[in-house]
Amino acid sequence: MFKIRTSSLDRLRQRRAARAKFGEFIEWIQAHPSERWVFRGQSQHWALRSSIGRGKSYNPEQEQLLFREFKRAAHPFVDRSKLGNNWDWLAVAQHHGLPTRLIDWTTNPLVACFFASQPSSRGNRDGEIVAVEARQIGYYFPDAPTEIDPFEITEPRFLRTPAVAARIISQRGLFSIHPSPGKAWYLTNKTERFPIPAGMKTEFVKALFAMGVDASDLMADLDGLATTLKWRFENRMLVE
Repeated sequence: MFKIRTSSLDRLRQRRAARAKFGEFIEWIQAHPSERWVFRGQSQHWALRSSIGRGKSYNPEQEQLLFREFKRAAHPFVDRSKLGNNWDWLAVAQHHGLPTRLIDWTTNPLVACFFASQPSSRGNRDGEIVAVEARQIGYYFPDAPTEIDPFEITEPRFLRTPAVAARIISQRGLFSIHPSPGKAWYLTNKTERFPIPAGMKTEFVKALFAMGVDASDLMADLDGLATTLKWRFENRMLVE
């Protein structure tokens, strides 16, 4: 009986600590207004490296070959009238999981918090929210007729592409793009970071759910709906 009570008290203390930490996060948000900052949720100490560059040996020729093959084979599945240039195609490819030179960001810190609070694929790792003042880095403008091709850029910057997918809208998404995908993007003295301890992730997700932020809202499709219902079922949060 004593062990049960001790365990219950420990869980209560953990929940209180997590809720206090979430309160700190809300204060952190207020110090990083979204009109100036962009955010990314990830595992802590995860390098800012685009997905095409995470392999053992990045090869620019292979990157171009992969991209061209995606464009060739994707035609039956996309509305080509909405894809005006390679910037648009890169956004669609990234959205559907193709390795690209893009990194996902959002203007909504709650969205970043949701992704930082997901279980890590590499063990029970802490999460973190990375914040960057995007205007200090600069933007590319894909809609501008004078903008260069995304495979000819020489420095990393942010970009906003047209809303080629509903998920980009629901997640208030944007991207950074990287001319050397095999190299991590180090932003010395240009980032702010908020850590989320691994043991507090579940309480963070519950707090976000109470605020209307969940997979069904962010994914904007049946996969997101099913993910949210599965999570609610596993956490006994379904009601009649």
